[in-house]
Amino acid sequence: MNSMNILLIGLPKAGKTTLLKTILNKYSKKTGFFTNEIRENNIRTGFEIETSKGNKGLFASTTFDTPHKVGKYSVNIDTLERILPTISTFPSEDILFIDEIGPMELLSHTFENFCMNYLDAPNLCIATSQLSVNNFTEVIHQRSDIIIFEITPENRDSKMIELIYTVDSLYLNK
Repeated sequence: MNSMNILLIGLPKAGKTTLLKTILNKYSKKTGFFTNEIRENNIRTGFEIETSKGNKGLFASTTFDTPHKVGKYSVNIDTLERILPTISTFPSEDILFIDEIGPMELLSHTFENFCMNYLDAPNLCIATSQLSVNNFTEVIHQRSDIIIFEITPENRDSKMIELIYTVDSLYLNK
């Protein structure tokens, strides 16, 4: 563990991803991925993985069937495992980001290794995760190099200022 890392936790729809995207817009050097919602007629039908390098893939959906399920979504682990190697190496000056460390992504052991590699890197890593914990996220929460920000719809604007200050101080002083 060579650097401090930031974990944004909160319930779904708390604003974790929006906050992460806003923070990352300040920096040009970044490597990681977002899990974007797919909506049809204003109804969420799935999720797409999109990397900082422009790679995309349908990750979870109500419109296809796989043996891996989280709620109403079938999860295509192959998509995640195909995309992760494209962002597994990174320049030492990049901020690393993971959106999100969630139950769908954690169906993949490759993803768990990917997360640990990012968190163990000398780079600053910012990740999002749900409020609920499992064995893997509990290990992350207990790490001495993790600063946890709990995000709620009520505090996300005030946390933005604190988060910008924290990221600037960690990234610019590394």
